[in-house]
Amino acid sequence: VAEEVTVVGNNTKRPDIVIYVNGIALAVIELKRSTISVADGIRQNLTNQKAHFIEQFFTTMQFCMAGNESEGLRYGTLLTPEKHYLEWKQEAFREFTDERNETDLLIEEKCKEFPEKLYEGLFCLFYKKRFLDLIHNFIVFDKGIKKVCRYNLFYAIHRAQKRLTEKKRGGIVWHTQGSGKSLTMVWLSKWILANNPNARVLIVTDREELDD
Repeated sequence: VAEEVTVVGNNTKRPDIVIYVNGIALAVIELKRSTISVADGIRQNLTNQKAHFIEQFFTTMQFCMAGNESEGLRYGTLLTPEKHYLEWKQEAFREFTDERNETDLLIEEKCKEFPEKLYEGLFCLFYKKRFLDLIHNFIVFDKGIKKVCRYNLFYAIHRAQKRLTEKKRGGIVWHTQGSGKSLTMVWLSKWILANNPNARVLIVTDREELDD
């Protein structure tokens, strides 16, 4: 973790915090005082990604974030529009706790110790095992647009994985409109095919644009 990294591009910028893994910059965070909106940090991230600033610095970047102590942390990825930056939340579905991922349970328990939303958000996203899981299994390019998962998709897929492997059972994932059903299908299908060489995935769509 490095503070105020000086990045020289067409203009020189100093992102507040950069997270490196094996020397590769994978996440950047813009932090603001509690009296300044997180939106300011998001816009700063978006500005830095433009060609006349430090666009090349973001070549390896997986997560772009902004936060303060009053609003907590918001996250997106490359060129994520401001309105699509997300807050990570704990899983709200309390039934069938035996189907929950052990790492998710550990993180949730640890977060009870933190007095502020910012610390909770940082721990939820940067706990080592989860951070690498997010990068490896929950980032996708959708027609050239880089996307990361919402917390509800992450938990649903983890539950499905555990049910399939330990209980040998299927099930239903229920989503509201616009909450990412197609992405859930993509990430879960990729995991099934990667972990079961004999698996076959059938996807049924109800809109022609989904066929693409």
